[in-house]
Amino acid sequence: MADVHVPQRGDRYHLYEDCRSIEDGRSGSAANGSGTYPADPMSLDAAEEAGRTLCRTCHVTAVRT
Repeated sequence: MADVHVPQRGDRYHLYEDCRSIEDGRSGSAANGSGTYPADPMSLDAAEEAGRTLCRTCHVTAVRT
């Protein structure tokens, strides 16, 4: 299966490592001093089995391409 990108926090997975939502989350974490967390690769099946759902930003981007 295809790899997706899963942040250590949150309940979404991302199709693109450079997704704006991932970057926004990193910026917010850094601004409030809680540190940043990488988005780790994971299979789509594993992400869905873990209860994660597709990021809305990635969904819109995928539909447009």
